[in-house]
Amino acid sequence: LNQQDFFDVHQLVSLRDLFVAGVHYGHHEGCWNPLMKPYLYGTREHFHIIDLNQTIKHFRLALDVLCHTVYRGGKVLFISCKPQFEELTQSLARDSGEYFVTQRWRGGTFTNSYMVLETRNLPDLVVFLHVPSLGRNALAVKETAMCNIPSIGIVDSDCNPNLIMYPIPGNDDMPSAVQMYCRIFKSAVLTAKEKR
Repeated sequence: LNQQDFFDVHQLVSLRDLFVAGVHYGHHEGCWNPLMKPYLYGTREHFHIIDLNQTIKHFRLALDVLCHTVYRGGKVLFISCKPQFEELTQSLARDSGEYFVTQRWRGGTFTNSYMVLETRNLPDLVVFLHVPSLGRNALAVKETAMCNIPSIGIVDSDCNPNLIMYPIPGNDDMPSAVQMYCRIFKSAVLTAKEKR
């Protein structure tokens, strides 16, 4: 794996694709996390605009990590607890032969896995299709970080990117954006499995 782009992740995502999918739309400027400032381009009509140059750079790095994990036989867990994306997340995981969580996160799933799951086997990589900042589902992000499990996450302008190892700044609410993320993640996983 000494090649610069062994898995051709640069071909999987382009600035045009990100723009057309609406990845650059952030939240209202009154609803944002100051830790996201380095990833923001500015505001327009009181809404934050996410810098797509930052997005594509972080997306390609995250895809490379995803591909290397899968290539080496690692298990990936896709998490999205938004009801509108439940079916999409499940089909992404099933089509790529990986795992998913789309219901409410059970506390201790990672930190007390032997009691909750009756196993000590944890995923090698967790991919958050959106990063919850409040509530019970935010516990999934914290447990992933506490257990030192590498994580990839789509971080919108209202998210805390610090708990995600490989944050991808982008909209996590628009169906077109989430569908694009799922299509790209699926393609990356299948490419890595083909190259084994």
